Amino acid sequence: MANAQAGNFTRVTDIIDTAVVGIVEDTTIGTAATGFSTSSMVARTALGGRLVYLELFLNRTGADITQTNSNVTDTLMFTLDVGYRPSETINAVVGNGSIVGEAAINADGTVTLRAASYTITSGTNVRLTAFFITSS
Repeated sequence: MANAQAGNFTRVTDIIDTAVVGIVEDTTIGTAATGFSTSSMVARTALGGRLVYLELFLNRTGADITQTNSNVTDTLMFTLDVGYRPSETINAVVGNGSIVGEAAINADGTVTLRAASYTITSGTNVRLTAFFITSS
């Protein structure tokens, strides 16, 4: 690999080619909370499980989650298995094409809806995608 300090450049492909990426995919990554069902879920991890990509596709099966001024009562949606949890709370965008909101993915694995632009009625699909690096 070239030395950038000596006036040479390091190519990104040199770093990627020598990294042990080892991408692993799992489609059983946790449990939907009461009032939600899981249409699909996937986690892809790399770098020994430290780089995590999550995608959740949930359906609201419980009572409507009513919003006021783009805010809702914090609502548990999902709990991630231990191997897919962030080291600290991260925030992710949730939506379905017309509803946009925000969820917290906590270090304990809970995924909590924190804000939504519209009421989430029973039968509404909610998607969440997140990408993070974890220390554990």
